[in-house]
Amino acid sequence: MSVDAARPYLAFPHLEPELRADLQALMAKSEGGDALAAEELQDRFSEPLAFGTGGLRGVMAAGLKRMNAPNVRRATMALAAVASKRAPSQMIAVVGFDTRINSDVFALEAARVLAAAGYTVYIGARPLPTPFLCYAMRVLGSGCGVILTASHNPKEYNGYKAYNERGGQLVAPWDAEVEAEMGRLPLVPEPPKADPDAIRPIPVEVENAYLQMGLELLQDPKPFEPAKLLYTPFHGTGGAFVPGLFHLAKLPLTLSGSQSVQDGNFPTAPRPNPEELAAYKAPLKEAEELGMDAILANDPDADRIGVVAKRGGAWELMSGNDLAALTLDYLCTQKGLNGVMVTTVVTSDLLAEVARFHKLPVMWTLTGFKNIAACMDRLEELGEPYAFSAEESYGMLLSPTLRDKDGVTAALLVGEMLGHFKARGMGAFEAVEALQEKVGTFHNRLVNLEDPRPGGAQRFAEAMARIRAAGLVSLGGEKVVAWEDFESCEWHGPAGQVEPILDRPEERAKARPIERSNVLKFRLESGAFAAFRPSGTEPKLKVYLQSRTTPEVLDALEREARSLLGLG
Repeated sequence: MSVDAARPYLAFPHLEPELRADLQALMAKSEGGDALAAEELQDRFSEPLAFGTGGLRGVMAAGLKRMNAPNVRRATMALAAVASKRAPSQMIAVVGFDTRINSDVFALEAARVLAAAGYTVYIGARPLPTPFLCYAMRVLGSGCGVILTASHNPKEYNGYKAYNERGGQLVAPWDAEVEAEMGRLPLVPEPPKADPDAIRPIPVEVENAYLQMGLELLQDPKPFEPAKLLYTPFHGTGGAFVPGLFHLAKLPLTLSGSQSVQDGNFPTAPRPNPEELAAYKAPLKEAEELGMDAILANDPDADRIGVVAKRGGAWELMSGNDLAALTLDYLCTQKGLNGVMVTTVVTSDLLAEVARFHKLPVMWTLTGFKNIAACMDRLEELGEPYAFSAEESYGMLLSPTLRDKDGVTAALLVGEMLGHFKARGMGAFEAVEALQEKVGTFHNRLVNLEDPRPGGAQRFAEAMARIRAAGLVSLGGEKVVAWEDFESCEWHGPAGQVEPILDRPEERAKARPIERSNVLKFRLESGAFAAFRPSGTEPKLKVYLQSRTTPEVLDALEREARSLLGLG
């Protein structure tokens, strides 16, 4: 769609007054010759928000490609239409929201749409963690669900995660069907009239059951000495459950005074992302003053878990790769695990190596827990137990009871694990070093490239096409021994060998081809790799790097990756 769509959009009688005023002001600037306003206007109507890796996500403003009440209505009307056909016997829906600006407003909008479509809707009475709401969907037997959150994005963003009848984020064919339904609806639908009695709070019994599920994950290790832990929810929803969960487990936890206040402006962490050390600036000061052993963090919707600890006397952020591998090893060496470990194609091979060390089968999938959830559903259909799953972006799932990553129960288990290592005279990083002595050396790095200007996603798509066409035979000074193109689902090996990329290459009788996606992965002689993946929801491109030898290999790989992308 073009900028010509702006005038018809304004003509819809049900457009919210604040959105109308926002768009009219932008159009006036554009018509007055403001080039930036014209570019912004073009971007707002260039295409609709699409379901990416983490659902719908965008800056809050008027327009087709922005997060706003009309888009929430359209998406929810479409979701209700698809869900009522695919799961007609499950006319229950769960709706939740985080602490972001407008999340509660958008959540009520979604709840009214679902109620008007005939659903009994359970809605969070306060900002609640995404994993709890996912748990509630499964317990309440919902046919669909909606969570209003933009995860770790800055305050200008909001987002919309939609869930299917099995409690997982939308995957094929649901996502395509919902988008097709959205395309048949007006850009600004009329707000439906809903029976208020059809919208009710989530029962407290569900909260209690979720807490009990978290407690059952504890390993009761020997030896054990409680670690001194500082917890930050980054002004988000984690405070609704994590402190209480630690209290029930009789484990000490100190709350960050600076970041425990729920505030969608994220005053102490403009980018409330547990993957970025800058977000920990305020709690790091507190941790140093209080003599803490480590900081535990959840992102604002509490589905991710981060750890900051000391290495050589200096505070350092642990990578999601190392934390996931360490947690898996801890679970296996304590009470043991049985079943399949699920990981993603851009996550460090360290996680898979730990699984193999403990004789767990490994299943691979694309980035995003919606794909991990689909793997869990498949395992359930095959009658195979699920053991554990994680991805490099600070997400893990310890229990098969839900279908999305859970930073709340992970915080409890990681807190206990750190106490076990403390009793053994090790900090978090010493524990990782000990683990790698068992399974091998792995160094990893994530390079996050952003282009927030209009057209940024297109420029990254063009960069991917250049790399795909380059026919790389070396990277970072090493020979490329194999490469994978997930867009065609093809593995390219020596002497022109081409095979489909399988989700279980070590168990070919049970394997099937991985779903297609715009991802490229190059494997090198030393065991290093470089993977390129544009974001599914934002104008970003991520480069995932692995070295099996030294960190300097990562430097060489990053330099060449930037050069290939035209970034120098």
